[in-house]
Amino acid sequence: MRIRLSNCGKLLRRQDGISLIMAIGILGVLSLAGTSTIYYASANARSAEYSQENASAYDLAEAGINEILAVLGKPENNALEADLLPETTRTYDAGTVTWSGTLDLATATWAITSTGRIKNPTGAVGDVTRTLTAKVPVTPTYTQPLNNPVWNYIFATRTGTGGCDQTMNNNVGGGTRLYVAGNLCLSNNAAIETSPLIVHGKLWLDEGQTRVGSLQNRVEAYVGQGCRKGQNLPAVVVPCPGDSQDVYSILAETGMPGVNSTPPIMAAPVVDWLNWYQDAMPGPVTPCTSTNGAASGAIPTFDNNAMRDNSVGTVYNLTPATSYTCRVGPARTPSGCYPPPAPSGTTQCTDYPVGEISWNATTRMLTVYGTIYLDGSAYVGNGLLNQYNGVATIYLSGTLYMNGKLCGGVSGSSCDFSNWDPNKELVTFVAGETSPGGTNKPDVGYSVELENNAQLQGGLYASAAILLGNNATTDGPMVASYVTMSNNVVGSDFPIITTVPVGMPGNPAVYAQPNAPQLYSG
Repeated sequence: MRIRLSNCGKLLRRQDGISLIMAIGILGVLSLAGTSTIYYASANARSAEYSQENASAYDLAEAGINEILAVLGKPENNALEADLLPETTRTYDAGTVTWSGTLDLATATWAITSTGRIKNPTGAVGDVTRTLTAKVPVTPTYTQPLNNPVWNYIFATRTGTGGCDQTMNNNVGGGTRLYVAGNLCLSNNAAIETSPLIVHGKLWLDEGQTRVGSLQNRVEAYVGQGCRKGQNLPAVVVPCPGDSQDVYSILAETGMPGVNSTPPIMAAPVVDWLNWYQDAMPGPVTPCTSTNGAASGAIPTFDNNAMRDNSVGTVYNLTPATSYTCRVGPARTPSGCYPPPAPSGTTQCTDYPVGEISWNATTRMLTVYGTIYLDGSAYVGNGLLNQYNGVATIYLSGTLYMNGKLCGGVSGSSCDFSNWDPNKELVTFVAGETSPGGTNKPDVGYSVELENNAQLQGGLYASAAILLGNNATTDGPMVASYVTMSNNVVGSDFPIITTVPVGMPGNPAVYAQPNAPQLYSG
């Protein structure tokens, strides 16, 4: 069969059905474009929503960092307490945040972490999370403003004996300010020469050369229950007539001669034994070690049974024949520097310890910083001239005995009683036991004893009484039931104290301050 080519050409040139093919093609292209548009629009929406939730998770993590800083900065919290920042989760409207911190005591620095979590908006498994990390250095606090004016006196709390609650005799003299809650007796040439003298009970002077002030140097004397000279207490007393009783006083309001009859009332400081047992560094809960600072030589035993009960039986020698180092936190840098605020003319440290009690036996220098707690007794027993550097409160569940000299400043072979400034260098001992007697302990019934010829520039708190031996010299405040002053004891006229070591009884507990976060990342 023959096919006519002319008819084939006609068939090939016909366009019947092409429109349908083109329509199907165009529809496919449009469908693909629409699907792509919808896909990309949805993906962009999901990406924008995820990005928004990611930013919200960051905000939650940042809120966690701020909460950490609030905990560290809370005044009643100890920013150097290792368990202060346990893992903690908070729930907010947007999601949750989990934060925690780890303390490196050796550098006094917290490593903090905070993670914000928000439900994933894409439906994918797993929350949207952001984690922030930072380092927070902590600056230990060594000093604080004086809160209780008692720490500018020899402060005797005993009352109600019917006789002498506080006695000064046997040529006792000097310029220490004196506050007596009960009766004060002066005998055997005792003299008081510094203002103010505050006596809430009776003031008695014997027939000898006892006196309060002088015609040339009148003191501001307050006596609540009258004076008497020449008769032993209890005696009939009269409102203090002043000069005729050898009480050379001036009236506070007028400056005229006379004895003030309304003594100011001061409260004896209350010792927070349990708080400082817990928070002292070094102390029973946080002793010095090679991992949190330094520990070498014959360092103290801080506790034996995790209870405040004077459990350490061996009396600790603060000034032995060999050196020791007991420090929590970094060493002072550069060597020999002073932590801020450094005294004028000295180098201020860039790094300094959380707390320290260390002894250089060669230079006989005791270095003390912070609040220190020994659940036992201590003594200075070398009979030599020793110096200390720093500001500290040393708590002793037991007693303190001194046979030697411990000075904030030295002049020749004695403490420098003319130039010592307790606002710059001050150690205060707080003794909690009434001594049963024994080697390197005070006589029975006393909490603190300074042996014959001993010298101390510092503060003393005794739960019972203080015994000052023959020719002892003190330069600083004391708080006790009463102070026994033996022959020729001298109380030096120390400067008014306005700044005290942290941990001083009667002052609010303060610890350390966090600094701004560093090495912020995430």
